[in-house]
Amino acid sequence: MNGRATTIIMTREMRQMNLKTIWMTAIVKMEGVACSGIIMLLVALVLFVMVSSAKAQLISASASADTSTNDHPNNFVPAKDGSTVTTSLTPLTSSVGNITFTPGLRVQPRYAYDNIDKNNDFFIRRVRLKGKGTAFDLTDYYFEVKIDNVGLFNSRPNAQVENAWLNFPIHPDIAIRFGLYDLVYDRNALTSDSKLLFLERSLITSALTGLGLADNTVGVLAHGRPMGGRFSYGFGIFDNLGFEVAGSTTELARKADGAMTTGRFVYDFLDPATPGGYADYQSTYLGKGERLSLGVNGAYLTKVSSGNNEFDLYAWGGDLFFNTGPVTFEAEYNRYAEDVTNGASPSLKGDGWYAQGGYLLYSAFELAARYQELDANHNDPDDKLQWTSVGFNIYLRGHNLKIQAEYIFKKEQAKNKADNNLFQVQVQLDF
Repeated sequence: MNGRATTIIMTREMRQMNLKTIWMTAIVKMEGVACSGIIMLLVALVLFVMVSSAKAQLISASASADTSTNDHPNNFVPAKDGSTVTTSLTPLTSSVGNITFTPGLRVQPRYAYDNIDKNNDFFIRRVRLKGKGTAFDLTDYYFEVKIDNVGLFNSRPNAQVENAWLNFPIHPDIAIRFGLYDLVYDRNALTSDSKLLFLERSLITSALTGLGLADNTVGVLAHGRPMGGRFSYGFGIFDNLGFEVAGSTTELARKADGAMTTGRFVYDFLDPATPGGYADYQSTYLGKGERLSLGVNGAYLTKVSSGNNEFDLYAWGGDLFFNTGPVTFEAEYNRYAEDVTNGASPSLKGDGWYAQGGYLLYSAFELAARYQELDANHNDPDDKLQWTSVGFNIYLRGHNLKIQAEYIFKKEQAKNKADNNLFQVQVQLDF
């Protein structure tokens, strides 16, 4: 489809015939590996839209020579950040409302060279197959399937559902979201990996993700941006996917009987955030707008067990973001703890922070630098990490098509220190 806008004109009988064909195809494919079945279902859906769109174009062309420019399949609409994005397909109509669908794709080929084994590695860091739209004039929806690290040394990539949610706007300042999506914690984690200043998120964000306190999880969320987008809030109840392991002879059981509660509050002092949005941050806005945002967040999970230890898990932190003209700056601090209530192991505490900034040159080139620290376990004096990164970004079409390069100087307080500095270059296509 090449991301182009199309018009779908179908009778109810035609839609039923096509949907029946798709479901039959999906059932056959789902008899194999589950993840492969999901991908085949998505492919079938895209093919369905493509075939239907082609029919619609033929019908429209024969019915009338006067075709609206906005309905033309070659029409592109400029995004707010200056890049180009595709418009949604014209809605399918029914007696109970419309259904819209916009397909998307993200591909991130990467080259990496590390000093440990002098390895030159070419691989696909991320692939995302995605779609979004509205349904029956009541809810927004979004789904995304991910395949990571295709071709990476010693990696076994597989397809997984990354996002699958429904969002119900019940008031201009209140919306309820159900499903699998980004947990309302940590600005860095809530920033799409397609809009990062560097190729990867911070060390502290990775540590929080390992504990199930950041990144994608399943739950229900209330969120909104009242005061014209000046104030943002989000709080909800979630399942911590980091503690969903039954255990085996080679792996400790990790379970959580309690529900995890999280919350986040942000105030924007300069330009307000987009009303109704959620998890739409960017690490660099490419010279557009002026923002000064201060955010705080917290998370708490009870009745957690890992092996023979039982504990409560909590985290809290804050972040600051600023951009004006060519300058962007972001900083964040987070602290977490496993407060042991029953077991022989001591309570675990860890924290980390980072500060990063960028400077845009000629609207297309960006210099970037980041310093970060992580002390994953205060009980271990040899696990502290101190990384310094320098980067250079080239924006061909904003964040939709860009090239990123970075070099990471890794300082570690380990007993057996290794020269494991890392150089990476990545190309991204995202729409």
